Amino acid sequence: MSALSDRRSELVERILSLQDEDGCWNQLGPGDRYYPELKHYAPNYKSTLWTLILLADIECDPALPELRRPLQAITDHFFDRESGVYSIGKSHFPIPCLNGNMLYLHGYFDFESDYDDRVIDFFAQYQRFDDGDFKTPSAFPYFRNKSCYGAHTCYWGVTKLLKGLSFIAKRRRKKNVKQLIQRCIDFILLHEVCYSSSDPARLLAKGMDQLTFPNMYHSDFLEVLWLLRREGRHDPSMNMALDLLKSKRQSDGTWRIERRIPDLVTTVRSDFLSACITKRAEEVLHDA
Repeated sequence: MSALSDRRSELVERILSLQDEDGCWNQLGPGDRYYPELKHYAPNYKSTLWTLILLADIECDPALPELRRPLQAITDHFFDRESGVYSIGKSHFPIPCLNGNMLYLHGYFDFESDYDDRVIDFFAQYQRFDDGDFKTPSAFPYFRNKSCYGAHTCYWGVTKLLKGLSFIAKRRRKKNVKQLIQRCIDFILLHEVCYSSSDPARLLAKGMDQLTFPNMYHSDFLEVLWLLRREGRHDPSMNMALDLLKSKRQSDGTWRIERRIPDLVTTVRSDFLSACITKRAEEVLHDA
């Protein structure tokens, strides 16, 4: 095996050794402020949801039997049968990044859920792509949720929705999936991957130009480029971000992590994270 594969195997084994009796990575218990509503979500970034995202982002074996139970647990826990989406409560309802991450996990791990069609139907109908001119209503489905649906639609919600939709096999994509993917991509290209639509010389968000891994709430510019490449996109609006990526290549042809995600379920070596970033960068630039 390659050095990357060896280090991945060691990390996966260590993460699996930390599973609790339910096969999860719960950090909360009775008496905690956020229990039970957020027991698979809080704290960032070491609970069950985030640990599964870490495992998917490092490209662990998607068929690992040890991951069936935690996938089922978070699917059942977060799904709101009344609204038809994954939810952490009214404060951030509807929350596109959580729903995108759930679709991503189901797609990566080939975990079938009858809920996902309802999720896609909801966001195909209600997801917004506003660029500074939306007034958040108090009624369904936005309920004054300015974090996700303020004047400018939360960019991370769009990128995570795209990530989840991108992991739906092409043969299984219905018309509304294809349309929602295109709307996400159009919004991203409007911002040239990571720049302000009104001032292209300015980053869309602080730190978005820093190579980061894994990608949890926020996408760095590399993850966005990687998703666009997964969807076969080659567009002039990607050029500034591609030039930024090329400028960060080291003399030995690799890329190095620039921003670490704190408080993962276990310590992850920087050289392994840099190797994961390098793999993504090479995939993005393969035919650039």
